[in-house]
Amino acid sequence: MKYDQIIAGFRALQTSDFDDMNVDARGRERLWELTDALMNESEPEKAIHELFSVMERLPDVDLGSPGPLVHTLERLHGYEDELMRSVRRQPSLLSVWMVNRILNTNLSQDARHSYMALLNEALAYPHASKTVREDVRGFIELQTGKTQSA
Repeated sequence: MKYDQIIAGFRALQTSDFDDMNVDARGRERLWELTDALMNESEPEKAIHELFSVMERLPDVDLGSPGPLVHTLERLHGYEDELMRSVRRQPSLLSVWMVNRILNTNLSQDARHSYMALLNEALAYPHASKTVREDVRGFIELQTGKTQSA
């Protein structure tokens, strides 16, 4: 599969591809196929924006836990800046979950503060779904509790 075909595959994914009630829905399998093909490319980092675009277009869809998008992004150098931009454009279940994963690592106080501020921005984002907001609230409570007990 060529790079342009991989990108077209990501762009073609729709909510219906992840419908668990539809036996023909192959969205998760397709994500694995596309991310595997991407990682065989010479410069997979070029697609970081496209991977986040999938999350933004399908903000409430279960794309895996963590799933192929997260596994792939976490292997690519420099995804963190695009993660922050993506959360600001359209927080999704998976992008805010990725922020929480980062907050679970050993970070400087400045970085921790930046990621916590990002979660608060996601919580206040006017077009964030109720489900995304609930996840963000839970992550803020979890991370605030960790900070207070440290």
